[in-house]
Amino acid sequence: MLQIRRLNMDSSWYISWDTTSVVLDPWLLGVEVDYLPFFNTQWHVYPPAKIDSIPNYDAIVVSQHFSDHCHEETLNSMDHPLILTTGKGAKRINKSIKDVELRVIPNLAANLAIKVGELEFSLLPAPKRFKASFNGVVIKKGTHAIVYCPHGYSISPDQIKVLNELKIILLITSFSTFKLPFLLGGYVNPGIAQASKLINILKPRYIVATHDEDKASSGLVKRIAKVFYPKVDELHNKFPEKFVDLKDTEEMYPLNY
Repeated sequence: MLQIRRLNMDSSWYISWDTTSVVLDPWLLGVEVDYLPFFNTQWHVYPPAKIDSIPNYDAIVVSQHFSDHCHEETLNSMDHPLILTTGKGAKRINKSIKDVELRVIPNLAANLAIKVGELEFSLLPAPKRFKASFNGVVIKKGTHAIVYCPHGYSISPDQIKVLNELKIILLITSFSTFKLPFLLGGYVNPGIAQASKLINILKPRYIVATHDEDKASSGLVKRIAKVFYPKVDELHNKFPEKFVDLKDTEEMYPLNY
C-alpha cells in the first residue's frame, strides 16, 4: 500500500510504501533563511506537523541544499537513521549535524539508485545553467515510481528513456509561479504550464501539489518576486481524476493503484 501525508503545507512529506517509509525535505521548526536574513526570511503560515507525531521512518530524503529543504534546525531535532541527499546537501549537513549516515543520491540517467528497504532512490539533477534550477527525486519500487519535483522540472531525453520504463503512480510537483529578476535566478517555480508538460510526459496516476504555501516572509525577495498560486478548483478542473488535494498535516492518505 502507498500512503502519503503532508508534514507542512509547503514541501515536507511522509511517504509509506509497503514496508518502507521516508520523510522528504522536513522543515517543521522555525524560519528558513536564503543566504542572509535581509535577502529572504520565510516562515510557515499554517502550523507544521509536530516531529513526535511522525511515524517511524527508514530514511530522510533532502532533495536540495537550500534551507527550506535542508533545514538544519529541523534535522537536528529528528532521528536520522540515514539521510539521502545531493553532494551540496551533504556538505551543508556535515557542517551542522554530527554522527549521521549520509549517502549521495545517484543520477537516474545513469540507471543508478540507492536502495532503502524495498525502495530505490535516484536523482534528477538540477540542470547546469545560469538561472535558478533544482533537483527532482525518483522513488522506485519494482516497475512503479513516485516522482518528486518540488520546483518543477524539464526532463531530458535520457531521463525520459529511463522513466518510460516505469509506471508513475504519483507526481509531486509545484504549480505555483515564483519569478525573480533574471540576475537573481529567474523562475524559482515555473508555474502550471511547466507542470502540465511534466504531467503529459510522465502520465502519472495521481498528482499532488507541493511547494505552493503562500508563506509569510520578509526581505528583498518579498518586494521583488512575482508570485501566483493557482486555486485548487482550477487544478481539479484541469487534471480531473488525477489531482489529489491534501488539505492538512494530520491525515495519512492511501493511494490505490
